[in-house]
Amino acid sequence: MNLIQSWKESLRLLRPENLKPFLMVTAKTVLDIYKNINKPLTSRGNWILFAAVAVLVLLTNTVKLFHLFWFEALLLNAIQYVLVFLFALAVRPSIDQKGWEYYYENIQKYWYILVAIVVCGILGLFMLPFTFIWTLFFLFAVFDTHGTVNELAVASRTSFLMLFYNFPICACAYAVLAVVNIVLYYFMAFVLGYFGGLTLAVFLCILFIPIEVALIANLYIKFLHAQPSLYFKQPE
Repeated sequence: MNLIQSWKESLRLLRPENLKPFLMVTAKTVLDIYKNINKPLTSRGNWILFAAVAVLVLLTNTVKLFHLFWFEALLLNAIQYVLVFLFALAVRPSIDQKGWEYYYENIQKYWYILVAIVVCGILGLFMLPFTFIWTLFFLFAVFDTHGTVNELAVASRTSFLMLFYNFPICACAYAVLAVVNIVLYYFMAFVLGYFGGLTLAVFLCILFIPIEVALIANLYIKFLHAQPSLYFKQPE
């Protein structure tokens, strides 16, 4: 496929007649995530949630008492990218019912990718331009595989090609993500600085991260359907 032609086609998404339905689908995806979060949990799920909140409150008090602000930043970074992984699982098209078993099985299946993402987040590697977008493309590509080494290599190639052949629209998405992150970090700094609350900071992550994941997920689906010859072997 011609690179310049591909870039021109990807920019058609910015036309009002294309952008409006895309944004509406993205908004619906975000709302669907919120609705799933709001579903009543099982009795075990309620206890897990209660324990998580209690741990966050305890950690907040510990950080304030011993001035362990470096630990607070480390923990919050790790939580952010765990949520990215979980929300990517949430928006991924799947015939399986997305309950506790679905998430548990997939975490077991792709635990090494989850660990890698958290480590990269803690090390600040997602500060590098377009790394976060590439990672989400990679996640969505991997989730439809068995996770073999060969399939991981194919998913990595697919993610690179998506970014390369749709660079202009990915640059626009990168700018949108930058704005979302600036707003998120401003609010997190506020609640941590004035309230010292990891619980509130995590709540903000739960509120904002689905927006980022849904945007990239819908771009991934759009690129996959519009440019199948780039990502799949065509019959001869």
